[in-house]
Amino acid sequence: MRTVRSAGFALVCAMAAAVIVVPAARAQRNAPSDTGVRDARTVAQRKINGEVLSAIYRRRGDAREHTVAAQPFNVRVDRHGRALVDVRAQVRPDLEKKMKALGGIVVSRSTTYDSIVGWMPLQTLERLATDPGVRAIEPAQPPPQ
Repeated sequence: MRTVRSAGFALVCAMAAAVIVVPAARAQRNAPSDTGVRDARTVAQRKINGEVLSAIYRRRGDAREHTVAAQPFNVRVDRHGRALVDVRAQVRPDLEKKMKALGGIVVSRSTTYDSIVGWMPLQTLERLATDPGVRAIEPAQPPPQ
């Protein structure tokens, strides 16, 4: 009788181990492979266009630490360090208020295209990108003269 209990206990332990180990092994096998190259950017930085992000790095003085575009041709920056950007988000008064609070100037808005164009200080764009309503920040095309 004692051997039957021991065998039953061993069987229950083996099943419990299988329940724990098998899903963990599957998850590890299905995980994306680590190729050594990781995107070290934050979620907010991923919302910002690469050329705009390069302009931010240059403005901050840490362009050497990051991969930056040789010359951000599409980013217009004024003498105050503000870039003309197109913020892709649902047009809401609180978002426009946030842009102004961060030192920006709203040039135009379009509810049809979910777009707010404005001059934003480069140093504050990452804070703006943390807003959950912001989907992307891209260089804006200047208005026709």
